[in-house]
Amino acid sequence: MSYLVLARKYRPQNFNEVVGQGHISQTLKSAISEKRIAHAYLFSGPRGCGKTTTARILAKSLNCKNGPTAEPCGVCENCVAISKSSSIDVLEIDGASNNGIDEIRALRENVKFSSANSKYKIYIIDEAHQITTQAFNALLKTLEEPPPHVVFIMATTEQHKIPATILSRCQRYRFKLISSAEISFAIKNIGGKEGFEIDDEALNILISASGGSMRDALSLLDQVASSSMGRITGAYLRELLGILPKDILVSITENIAKSDMRAILKTVEEIFKQGYNILQFARDLRDHLRKVMVYSINPSVAEISCEDKKLFESQKTLFSVARHVRLNNLLSKALEEMRWHDQPRILLEMYLLKMSEPYYNVGELIDRISELEKSIKTENNAEFVFESKLPEKNGSSAIGGVSVSDSSDLVSIWNEIVSEIMKKHPLSANSLNNALVEVEGPSSVQLTVSKEFDYAGVLEFKEQVLELFRRKTGLDVTIKVLIKKGAVQNEVLQEETVVKEEVLLADADFTAGGKEESFKEEAETAIPECIKEIAKSFGATVVKKI
Repeated sequence: MSYLVLARKYRPQNFNEVVGQGHISQTLKSAISEKRIAHAYLFSGPRGCGKTTTARILAKSLNCKNGPTAEPCGVCENCVAISKSSSIDVLEIDGASNNGIDEIRALRENVKFSSANSKYKIYIIDEAHQITTQAFNALLKTLEEPPPHVVFIMATTEQHKIPATILSRCQRYRFKLISSAEISFAIKNIGGKEGFEIDDEALNILISASGGSMRDALSLLDQVASSSMGRITGAYLRELLGILPKDILVSITENIAKSDMRAILKTVEEIFKQGYNILQFARDLRDHLRKVMVYSINPSVAEISCEDKKLFESQKTLFSVARHVRLNNLLSKALEEMRWHDQPRILLEMYLLKMSEPYYNVGELIDRISELEKSIKTENNAEFVFESKLPEKNGSSAIGGVSVSDSSDLVSIWNEIVSEIMKKHPLSANSLNNALVEVEGPSSVQLTVSKEFDYAGVLEFKEQVLELFRRKTGLDVTIKVLIKKGAVQNEVLQEETVVKEEVLLADADFTAGGKEESFKEEAETAIPECIKEIAKSFGATVVKKI
């Protein structure tokens, strides 16, 4: 007798043996027990998850000598014939090769004839989505009102390609991917019957490679078991499938976290020299990073072996969730482009280097800036003072034609300063015009504003104000800026401080020549100190566009 592959040898023969589709098996069993048998069924879902197998079991349940029954005997003539695909009353049709209108017309003519030695004549149409629209239209009437002895069972992996007119005439059952735990249990059970062992690492690799398909898992197991000498190990399975050693994936993940670009390029070079597939390396790295991400968020749902827990425990803090999302997006994009690139290695290297670049979450940066703004406004519950310092002079001073002998002259000088600045900055300097001026002493002026906007506006022009006071008075002028909120006369309700600054100037003549031109240039390019501090905290600089 010829060898029978594991996928066929261990194909389920009744509803209880179907793996991972308990919701469908139970519904069909209940319907058969209650004699509520539909005339058309549609089974949809991923490949290798039991659609055709369930269709055959349903056919046996309907045509069993003891049936219709939810528990077919499996030994009667009809059950055996259906299991061998030799029953003349259960016709399995390939939708890919019988998709034309002529084939459907022939089917429509054949349904008129009764079954030979069974209760039902059953048509199992596999890959039904490949039937043409015209052929489906020809089948509509027969599918809606078939003879009472006919049952249609259609199976497809792409339900969205089935016309809505067909879907509305069928009972639809959606098959799901089989979970890792269910595949693991089935493989261990089969391994015990076949007489070979499989370790945890090999089992995890096999489950991951199957992608939730039991048929794929059994086909791969069949391939490995034929040359494993009774024991299947993770190392052997990695070598057979061309999967990279685990330590390479671990090291390159750490190098990405450390932004070690030299080590990343060295690893890619070694992989290329050892003959590993570059595309497969990218897939393996993406799967590894996904497992690290899942383990860092919720270890209970991470599909890893006990041996790997220590490894993932050490790597779960390497990246933030936002960084994980970015890494997986970049790798997925790299894989998509590498399939059509003539030099996939170059493309992968560029994406890996991009993945290793420092990453800043925009949301975190915005929150940080907001915190800095608040701290600047509430750093000290005191007044903001800025002052100019010049060498002391005896008596009155006269600079630029202005003589100051009384502190009251400071108010008129202030008005001149505001007028001069307003000519150059009529909009932004309006805050200076809104400030209430009070002279506290011979060389001390207090400015009071009612709004935070005006407060910031006064500070923006502090360098220009100090420079003009130096040129016009020659005094050591101290200026205090306060915020007065509310309408209470002569009462400061809130005072806010940024930083006390002192500007020391060397002895120099403040003439209307070079110094004045320098002042004008500085006034036009001045940048608020609060903005400079925020930029400095992120290691950046601020440039004002003119």
